[in-house]
Amino acid sequence: MSTVRFAVPVDLASRAPGGKPVRIPMTVQGSMAGKNLKSLTVCVSYDDRKTWQRAKVEDGLISVKNPAKDKAVSFLADVTDRQGNRAQLTIHNAYYGR
Repeated sequence: MSTVRFAVPVDLASRAPGGKPVRIPMTVQGSMAGKNLKSLTVCVSYDDRKTWQRAKVEDGLISVKNPAKDKAVSFLADVTDRQGNRAQLTIHNAYYGR
């Protein structure tokens, strides 16, 4: 089984400075990782998953803007391997702005 992990720099309450741009480390783990990875798309939602915006993925980092104070951000990751297998991960309210 494959998954995508996000290493968001948050405090103990899962909060980050609101409204600040940030680059978040992320990794693909499992059978789809490394040379077997064909494609990776990451999207973020700031409105409880009503709409999604594609996040820039570069060198194992995604670029996002932290959510406003007391608002949350959600992540959607879609990965495909060279054999055509696909996995999708959604993290609802991944973290909050402070």
